[in-house]
Amino acid sequence: MKTIIIYATKYGYTEDCVQEMKSQLQGDVLTVNILTDKIASLDAFDNVILGGSIYMGQVHKKLKAFCENNMSSLLAKRVALFLCCGLPENFEQSLASAFPSELREKAIACECFGGELRTDKMKGPDRIISGLMKKVAADQGKTEVVKLPENITKLTSGINRER
Repeated sequence: MKTIIIYATKYGYTEDCVQEMKSQLQGDVLTVNILTDKIASLDAFDNVILGGSIYMGQVHKKLKAFCENNMSSLLAKRVALFLCCGLPENFEQSLASAFPSELREKAIACECFGGELRTDKMKGPDRIISGLMKKVAADQGKTEVVKLPENITKLTSGINRER
């Protein structure tokens, strides 16, 4: 089995999750950061895993465009989806805005990997927005941003099992 993981990352948490997925997946695995790497043809892969971080309620526009522009190829593959989002209670809403419904319905797994605010790597507006997000979440009694590594294992187990 050959798997390609196509993702977008800005501050590194998503990339850390991708590397953990890669270590847990069986077979050949290629990782592609859609922001910096060239994407290989999907023809050579049995599994396609797509995901990224949510910022301001959206996944990166390059990832979204890739999904829309490659829909027929993606629908012919075993697909899994993931999001890294600081507010897991918004996962379903974020998933719906990130990926087309056909892809969500086809996916063998959809998981939230939680998040991590790496404010030390953030600049100006992102740092301010993250601070506001934390304050609003606290005021509303929502959970702190948490990592959900067990969901990485759930997703990879599903891919490995469905051979």
